[in-house]
Amino acid sequence: MILNQAEQSSDETILYIYDPNSAKELLTQLEKIKEVPGDLTRAYRSALNVSYSKDTIATAVMSKRVLESILKNFLGEEVKGQNLSKQFEQLPEHVDLARPLQSLSQLAQPGSAFYQMLDLEKDIDQEMASLLMELLESLIEYLFVLPNKIELLQQKLNQKLH
Repeated sequence: MILNQAEQSSDETILYIYDPNSAKELLTQLEKIKEVPGDLTRAYRSALNVSYSKDTIATAVMSKRVLESILKNFLGEEVKGQNLSKQFEQLPEHVDLARPLQSLSQLAQPGSAFYQMLDLEKDIDQEMASLLMELLESLIEYLFVLPNKIELLQQKLNQKLH
């Protein structure tokens, strides 16, 4: 989609590209993280394949397998036989979602090199500027985009099911 905004003083045209294969990017990322169990990667790859082939029943089956694999990874084998609802209820007890933020608080302590960089007491190069922007994007995605996206998807699923 090309959007030419007349109210801007520039002659530039902004190009927006939607990549339907962006889910494959997640698969590539999963394959690079050694802590991700192989069965999760395989189940997600299968879910992608069946969803691309428009096999809705197989997509539902493979989606359940992906969810079970994710939950089993964090909860262990003791949840075997419990329904997904019970497993999701237990997930916050096993996953420390605050840990990434707590590690950032340590990084940004007054007097640290990171703190000095943000206060312009220390020069940064282009690589550091890029890393800083990547950190900002990740934080925004983690704190705002992802929770909102999950909530909206849950609402849409509920509307579709009722």
